[in-house]
Amino acid sequence: MRPINRHVSLLFRMGERFVNRMLAGSGVSSGTGILLLELRDGGDRNPSALAAAVGVDKSYVTRALQSLQQAEYVVVTPDTSDRRILTVSLTEKGRNAAGLMEAAMLSWIAIFSKGVSPTDIEKLEAVFDVFYANAVEHFTAEQKQIPTRET
Repeated sequence: MRPINRHVSLLFRMGERFVNRMLAGSGVSSGTGILLLELRDGGDRNPSALAAAVGVDKSYVTRALQSLQQAEYVVVTPDTSDRRILTVSLTEKGRNAAGLMEAAMLSWIAIFSKGVSPTDIEKLEAVFDVFYANAVEHFTAEQKQIPTRET
């Protein structure tokens, strides 16, 4: 069996390059655009939940949110009863930027899936759903094994 990780890795890197070129000048990158899509499709949430939803570190989300706030794509609002609790929401400008990200991603998918039947695409999506579920399960179990200061 040939390892698929090489092809997946190369497609991912080429996809990032393609999307970043498509978004050049917009203030959005492949990395921040995924946060905008998640907020658009999943609604407002706190930074930790946003990080978990897209599978990145909280520190990455914190840095990304700073640039997205400066570009006026998101608003970060402290809770009125506990100012340590933050809610991230999209602005109209952010919603438009999420649309640009989606269009760039769909263009990339059209390029690499050229000549692949819709049936094969559906099968591939189902397989990647399993891959993703397995990866999430692994990292969830791994997080539970990491000792905390309380233990």
